[in-house]
Amino acid sequence: MANGRTASRPRFRLVATVLLTLAILVLPTAVYAWGRSSSSFTIDNVVVTGADLVPQQRLQRLLRKDYLGRNLFTVTTDDVRGTLRPLPYVAAAVIDRDFPNTLRVHVEEHQPVAYVLADDRWYVVADDAYVITALEPTSAATATVEGLGSAGGASASDASASDASGGSAGVAGDQAGNGSRELAVLEAGPPDPQWRLPRLAVAGKVEAGRGLDDSAARLAVNVIAGLTESLRDHLAVAVVGDGRVTLRFSDGLLALWGEGDRGVAKTMALRAVLVDYGKRGIKPTWIDVSAPERPLGRPVLK
Repeated sequence: MANGRTASRPRFRLVATVLLTLAILVLPTAVYAWGRSSSSFTIDNVVVTGADLVPQQRLQRLLRKDYLGRNLFTVTTDDVRGTLRPLPYVAAAVIDRDFPNTLRVHVEEHQPVAYVLADDRWYVVADDAYVITALEPTSAATATVEGLGSAGGASASDASASDASGGSAGVAGDQAGNGSRELAVLEAGPPDPQWRLPRLAVAGKVEAGRGLDDSAARLAVNVIAGLTESLRDHLAVAVVGDGRVTLRFSDGLLALWGEGDRGVAKTMALRAVLVDYGKRGIKPTWIDVSAPERPLGRPVLK
């Protein structure tokens, strides 16, 4: 008898395992099939989180239009992403079904970091160099991006650097004049901007909904995105020439950043120099942090 009971135990465990497995597989499917056809799960509320740049009312209006009255089981993340696709600042969306009747949607947004001028049009670019959207073209923007070069060109930065470091007055003056004309549109920025963002110019093609193809422009965006918020708020124009970045601030400060490496060290050096000048009550006009361990500034501190 004992041997018979012992032999039956493995069979019993096998049968129990099979039944449990079937229950695990079949029960959710049955519940899902029932839920899709049940009026108990009709959506009567939509909750949106994560939005900052896109007005909540607009998100609510779009989502409520498409999903109020629908069965909660039938709505997918892809459905919601399709609904929100016309909103360029929405980068991603995920859903959560809050049973029995609430659809929760969490959105992630592209973070604008710069205005880019290409041909005669302004674009808004995110911190990962993704082109979020194009602004309406204006005649004022048609100020010859020719000669600006990629991401602002080298002439403006070279001219400003030569002038600030005491180069030949005649040559620097001519270059600075050309650079000023070329940078006038960038310094003015787009008309009626939604945000206060730095500007840069791109010679190549720019298309909304894609990343920037121009390597110099991507370098400039990467440098801008790595700055502290306080520095970005005062940055007017970023210029790239020969792989080196020059930052022009709204108060007239020119910062020679150099190559795109060592961003944290260069940011710390720039902030330290600004603090040092501020303690002495002096306004710097030119700072070189291309070698952050040996920053230079003008006027020279004694």
